[in-house]
Formats: sequence, C-alpha cells, structure tokens
Amino acid sequence: MSKPSVQAHSGSHRPPAPSAPKVSNDPGESDATLLQELAELRQRNRVMERKLRGIEAISKSLVSEHNLERILEAILGRTTELLQADRATLYLLDNDNQSMWSTVALGEELETIQLEVGQGIAGWVAKHGRPVNVKDAYRDPRFDQAVDKKTSYRTKSVLAWPLTNSRQQTIGVIQVLNKAEGYFTVADEDLLEAIASQAAITIQNSKLYLDIVGKNIDLLETQMRLRSRKRELELLFAVERAAAKTRELDAALGAIVQTVCAELPAESAGVVLYDRFRDCLVIQAAAGTTSDNLCQSQLSAVDGVMAEVFTSGEARFMVGSVANEALSAWREQSPGLKIRSAAVIPIEQRNKDRGDRLGVLVLINRSGEGRTFDADARVLDSIASRVGLSWELIRSRQEEEKAERLAAIGRTLSSVVHDLKTPLTIINGYAQLMARESDGDKRAGYKELVQKQIAQIKGMTQEVLSFARGESKVLLRKVFVDQFLSEVRDQLAPEFIEAGVALEFQPTYRGAVRIDNDKMKRVVFNLARNAREALGDRGGHFAIGVEEVDDTVVFRFSDDGPGIPEAMRGRLFESFATHGKKHGTGLGLAIVKKIVEEHSGTIAVESAPDQGTTFSIVLPMSAGA
Repeated sequence: MSKPSVQAHSGSHRPPAPSAPKVSNDPGESDATLLQELAELRQRNRVMERKLRGIEAISKSLVSEHNLERILEAILGRTTELLQADRATLYLLDNDNQSMWSTVALGEELETIQLEVGQGIAGWVAKHGRPVNVKDAYRDPRFDQAVDKKTSYRTKSVLAWPLTNSRQQTIGVIQVLNKAEGYFTVADEDLLEAIASQAAITIQNSKLYLDIVGKNIDLLETQMRLRSRKRELELLFAVERAAAKTRELDAALGAIVQTVCAELPAESAGVVLYDRFRDCLVIQAAAGTTSDNLCQSQLSAVDGVMAEVFTSGEARFMVGSVANEALSAWREQSPGLKIRSAAVIPIEQRNKDRGDRLGVLVLINRSGEGRTFDADARVLDSIASRVGLSWELIRSRQEEEKAERLAAIGRTLSSVVHDLKTPLTIINGYAQLMARESDGDKRAGYKELVQKQIAQIKGMTQEVLSFARGESKVLLRKVFVDQFLSEVRDQLAPEFIEAGVALEFQPTYRGAVRIDNDKMKRVVFNLARNAREALGDRGGHFAIGVEEVDDTVVFRFSDDGPGIPEAMRGRLFESFATHGKKHGTGLGLAIVKKIVEEHSGTIAVESAPDQGTTFSIVLPMSAGA
C-alpha cells in the first residue's frame, strides 16, 4: 500500500536527497570521510533496528490480546517510545462516523476525550483520511486549543495518521505530540504509518473477536431459551390437541389435566370451577395419583388458598409445609396425599366483559429433583388460559347451536309467510267473489281457482322445506309461454294494481318450453314481489319479457326502481342475504337461483342507481330434457 502524501502546509517535510560523496585526492581526508559515513550508517542502522524491534514488540504483544483497552495501551506505549514523543493518543470512530473518542492517553492523566469528526487536527485527519505533520500546532488553523486550555498542556509538534481497515475505511486516528528533540521527520512518518497499519488490523480483529464472542454468548443464551420454549410449546401443543378432541366440557377438561400431569410432569392436577348456583368451588376434573375421589367435590368459595386465588386473580406458588397446609381442603379429598410443592393459577374468561373468573387450575408436586412450579409460571398461565378458552368455546358452541336451530325455524316460517302473501290475497279475492255470486257455474269456477291457490301454497311450503334439506326435484313438462304468462298475470295483477305499479308483459316468443310450471312461477313471483317492494309507494313499471336467442329462451324481469344497494352486490343470491327489508328473510333470490340451476339455466342481474334493475334468466329450449 502506498503511503498517503503529506501536504506541505501541514508542516510535513522530507530531507534533501543525499548528494554524491565528494572525491578527494588526499588519502587521509578520504579515509576520514568514509569513517564518518560508516558511523552515520551504523547509527541509522541502530535506529532502524530499534524501530523494527519496537514494531515487532507491538505485534507480539497484540497477537494474543483481545481486550481493546489493553490493545490501545500497548500501541500507545510503544508508539510514544519509538517516536520519542511526549505522549500519544488513539481515537476510534463511533459507529455513526460522526464523532470519535479516546480513553487512553500516555503522559499526564486525561479524562475521556471526545471529538466531532472534523474537529481539531485529529478530526481533520479522520474526515479526510490523510496524515498530518505539524511543526507548530498553534500556528495551524486546524488545531483545537480547547484540550490544552482544559489540561494546561502545551502542544508543540503533532504527527497524526489515519487508521484504515481492510476496506480502506477510516476507523480511527493515532496522534503523537511533542517530539523530544526537534520535529517529527519523514522517518517518523514511515514508522507511524507502519504502526497505524498494524494497529488498525489488530483493532479490527479485536472487534471481530469480541463480536464473535458476544454472538456466541447470545447464541448459547438463545439456544437455552429456545430449548425451554420448545418444551413449553410442545406441552401447549399437547394440551391444545387434547382439548380439541372433544366437544364436551368435562371430557375436554379431563384431557387437559391428564396431559399436564404426563407432560409437565406433575403428580396431580385439577380444574376447579365456580358454581354460581351453589356458590361454591367444584373440582370439575382431576388427574394423577389422587384423582379418583376428587371429581365433583365441593370446596368453600371463601376459605383457603384456592378461594383466595379465585378472588384476587393472583397465582400462588408454594413449597413444603406452606403448600401442605394451604391446600388442606384438597388433601381432605385425597387421603394420604403429602404436598411438597403446589401451584394455583386463576382461570379467567378471555372476554372479560362477559363475566368474572371461572375458577383455578391446581397442580400438586412437580416431578424432577428439586423442581418447583414457579419456574413454569408462564406455561401454566397459558394452560389456564386454554382451560378458560375451552370453557368459552364449548359454551358458545352450545349457545350457537341452540340459536341456529331457533333461527332456522324462524327463517323457514318467515319464508313461508312471505310466499303465502300472493296466493292468500288471491284466495281472499275469489272468496269475496264467491260470496257475492249466485250463479252456480261461476261459483264452481271460483272454487277451482281457490283450490289451485291452495295447491300453490302446498307447493310453496314443500319447496321451502326441500330447500332447507338440500333436496332437488323438478317435474319438467311442455308449457306454452302465453299460457304461463296468462296465469302469472291473473295472480299478480290484483297485487300490483293495489300497489300502484304498472305490470307489463312483452313476450316476443310465444312458443313452448320444458319447465316445472309451479317452480318457475315461484321464480316469477319472487322477482316480481322484490321489484314491487323496491318501487315502494312511488309506483313505477315492472315488465316481463320473453324472447328466443339461438337455442335458448330468455326471460327478462325489469323495473325502473332505485337499483340494487351496493352492500348487496356480490352476495345477492346467497342464502339469508338481505338488505333494507324490515321483514326480509334473504331466501327469495337464493331459491330463485337454485330453481334456475335445476332447470340447467343461468341467472344474471344488471342494475344501476336510480335506473332500475333487470334480471335475465336463460333456459335451454328443452330445459332438462
């Protein structure tokens, strides 16, 4: 590596190149000159040997040393001696490369010195990465006199050299002050450069070594924590697996305490829950050597350590006679049990808003020589939380199952009532006509129409029940579109007239199609009723169109209402999806889609705000044939 040049204004100097020896004709004078030159060479050789021995001594002293403070002391001591300086200081850059510090200085004792990069001669060297040789510090504008004023020291000459690492990055500055005789020479610069190079390598190696040692210690500690955590996770996983095997509370709690006894391990374990009706603690589940007489045993809700933990929510870990005495109520249910160590952990609901604590988890006699339960506090707290979660999940599941059964019954009845509106309205109308009609033939006609509506009602209720059971059954037959639409008109017209909605039929296809007549009427009635409800009191138009497209028959149902709400888009045909209907069940369109698919058809919808909605049903010309 080539040595950085030293700027002339920094006070650096090189001696003039040696001139050629003078040739004298006088043998005596020539011998004297040669002897003088030989003496000078010997002197230079001794100085060089001394410096080499010094560098060698620095290298040897640093080879086996990894303590950074002792490394700096060794470097500065040798440097001061070799360069015949008054003192030496070595600054190291902080990680942010914004400041540097030195806690080692030879000569008069100094406190830790901290400089900003760029501050003083050493800071300038750190910033620019170039050496400086100054004969008179006080005449150099880069010199910071603050340290001299603080320590009453007088700096004269300064030689500073940057320390660079293997990536040519400056990591520090070594600085020597006040040459004993004269000024620092070029030879001193060469020597300090060599020392700086060796020091940089040693400091870098020391930092790497200490970093590796620190990482190894961290790895060992991490490994120990991981082993402990792995054991805890294995226990928690075993508890989780045991709790998930059953949907019954007693069985789940029993599986948990059995797993804890086997995997922790412990001699005995139990779950004690508070019974609100009897106002007492009840041993709900127990496992281990003393479990036979424990289950369903009642304990006081106010006395003893279990009641104390249940009330306070603070876990208790006990050993020896304290544990044996504190759990006397437990010993009473387990004759012959001697308690050496014990833990009582509160069991709380995860949702604190739903109630108070549920009970406590009790563990007796931690297995393993000298082991107690306090070292397992974290995992025991997690197990107690899992007990509480099991209680909540099973109770919630039971409540949800009850609610779902009631809701299913309610939705089914609501759907039946919903779909009964049209035929009941028609029956009511025909019944009034029959009451006023004296002609027997006309009365018989009205009777036949009423019977058709009753049959329609029966079909509706059966359809809802079949839909709830997931059954699918269609009866396909040849139906003419004109006849189909005429029957639809007769049944829808009274309802739409009463609502003030214009009902229009726009068929361009009047041929036949194979459909289940009753089920397709259900489709039309659901779509028509949804449109009428969407139009509300403002009135409007609802049109039913039929056209032939290729080998399909397309039914279109259009209204000029407010359009489908944004919240319903994407889930329009889902079961129980409803929006804005006070008495809506969310089954209407789901049934429509199911019937269309049973006919091997498809249904699509187009809608825009305040521009209406159009449902398009595409059926094969011979659907289901």
